[in-house]
Amino acid sequence: MFRRFIAQLTLISLVLVSLAPLTSIAARGNAVTPDTPQTQTSKLSPELQSAVGAAQTDANSSNGNGGNSDSQQTPVRVIIQTNGSSAAAQVAVAGAGGTTSGNYDALNTIVASVPVGGLSNLAARSDVAYISPDRPMKAQNLTTEATGASKVQGGLAQIPGTGITGKGITIAIIDSGISANHPDFSKNPTKSRVLASVDFTGSSRPGDAYGHGTGVASVAAGNGKASRGYADNYIGIAPEANLVDLRVIDENGIARTSNTLNAINWAIANKDRYDIRVINMSLGGEIHESYRTDPMCQAVERAVRAGIVVVCSAGNYGRTTTVVGYDENNKPIYKLAYGSITSPANDPLVITVGATDARSTVKRSDDYVSDYSSKGPTRFDYHAKPDIVAPGTRIIAAMSQVPNPTFVGLAPQNIQQPTGAGTMPKAYYKFSGTSFAAPVVAGTVALMLEANKSLTPRLVKSALMRSAQNLTAVHFTNRGQSAITQGAGEVNAVGAVAMAAAIVPNANRLSTGDHLFRAGITLSLLDQLNSLVKIGNEKAPFNNLVAYSEGVFYQNHPMLINGIRMSDGHHVLASGWLLADGWLLADGWLLADGWLLADGIQTSNGWLLADGIMLSDGFLLADGFLLGDGFLLADGIMLGNGFLLADGFLLGDGFLLGDGFLLGDGIMLGDGWLLADGFLLADGWLLAD
Repeated sequence: MFRRFIAQLTLISLVLVSLAPLTSIAARGNAVTPDTPQTQTSKLSPELQSAVGAAQTDANSSNGNGGNSDSQQTPVRVIIQTNGSSAAAQVAVAGAGGTTSGNYDALNTIVASVPVGGLSNLAARSDVAYISPDRPMKAQNLTTEATGASKVQGGLAQIPGTGITGKGITIAIIDSGISANHPDFSKNPTKSRVLASVDFTGSSRPGDAYGHGTGVASVAAGNGKASRGYADNYIGIAPEANLVDLRVIDENGIARTSNTLNAINWAIANKDRYDIRVINMSLGGEIHESYRTDPMCQAVERAVRAGIVVVCSAGNYGRTTTVVGYDENNKPIYKLAYGSITSPANDPLVITVGATDARSTVKRSDDYVSDYSSKGPTRFDYHAKPDIVAPGTRIIAAMSQVPNPTFVGLAPQNIQQPTGAGTMPKAYYKFSGTSFAAPVVAGTVALMLEANKSLTPRLVKSALMRSAQNLTAVHFTNRGQSAITQGAGEVNAVGAVAMAAAIVPNANRLSTGDHLFRAGITLSLLDQLNSLVKIGNEKAPFNNLVAYSEGVFYQNHPMLINGIRMSDGHHVLASGWLLADGWLLADGWLLADGWLLADGIQTSNGWLLADGIMLSDGFLLADGFLLGDGFLLADGIMLGNGFLLADGFLLGDGFLLGDGFLLGDGIMLGDGWLLADGFLLADGWLLAD
């Protein structure tokens, strides 16, 4: 009876998972538990494997012969990814006693309700790629000045590509809806820039009943029309960009995975009709598997491959509830949590955005990463995330015009009060969260695409990261901690747009070995021009440590190389990035200061490796290898100031990786590839300035 109770409890939990209540936009109570890397041995997600096992246990207990039980007949709403057409899989769903409720052709995905007992047979089919539950997702709850966007909008004679506003570019906002009647979304007195609105929630309350999506859209593309009579002009990043409203979050702040997949499918199918070049997703869910099988990640990858730049909020789970001290204002300082990025922000093809606190100033020297902003590495895959950070704390943006929006009701004191007579009441609200950092970047992308419509999603991401500014107000223990907290740094709209304009106008036709910039433009020239522009009366220098990102090798004449290839013929760095002082960030990270992350993940307490062994001040590894001030590894090899690992890997000021690969001031990659100011590639090819 107890086993039957446990089986039924497991099934009830699975069925109710999509009804989970909205949590606070503050961080979770505990750090995200690190996970070992996944080796996919089943096409069922971990939750479904547990449910199937529990149902089988119940059946064995009930019948003694493995026959069917009530538990096995319990229907579960699932997402089925198919290999190619889903027609045959839909027939199989019906044969298993299930029903299909959604078919997303652009994603090769169907949504179905299937008895638990039929899941294993479905997963065994060759035309089924992966099955997972229809999980819940949640909203992740002065910007133009602090990012330099106002200078882009106004135009600067010395910077190419400025004087633009996102005109002609459409941003799809996948969120809780947009109040299209808000003045900040007007194109003219009679026409809105919200080109289309589609509701995927099935809610009886229309419009932005939750009150989140209107603010997100406003940060990306609001024109500040209703600001008259308020304390400031609350203009967005790309004030003339068009918008498409794809509502997936209901009035309670909850979205189903299936609704979100439906919205992504719609955006891909209608990309050309509305000229959708950017998708903003300020929502996310818990990560249960590698991005390679996660249905949300696979969907956003299809969008990227269709030519749409996908921008995702990192999540608001970057701290625990444990207080470790107090700041100068007697506010609590919380213990940080690593490995807390949400899905689909964990996918390597999207642009993942963390949040900074601008401290209510335009200057950037006092900016820091908000403690709630989720940090990497990603669960299961250990990717370096976020990619970039942007202002996301105390952002004032347009407020939903639906009566009594739920989100606004959580903190009504954040409703902005007008300072003059005859103004529109309840027009603006003060938001915080990575949800409102993501549209800063989405709006910046719209500006970049207006400057150069030929940019691909990879080139957009690469230029954003190379033009970002490393935060100086925060002290990081090492570059590893910096990379998984701020990524490449804080978005610099002026630099990003200037770099976009410098790239050749046929960037979508570039091939490996082609130069990235137009004739007469070099990276040093862009650096010089960027130094002439000040944000908050301060320079905002490019992150010159980014030597490689998303297929672009950044020397004075940047070149498309589509990955750094090692001597064994395998790409070790394609969609990752490489820092000039020898830091390599890819699937298994190799970081400076002797850090090697392959099967491990960093937590706030130390390092946790694949088999659950914790590393902190004196590090102990699986087979009894001790790492301390002098580190001892597998074959009795000692690691000290210059760390030596088995098979000849040296990590120090210049990193030596097996088979003669040296990464340092000049990067040498087996077979004689030297990449420096003038760089030598295999077979005697010399490519210099």
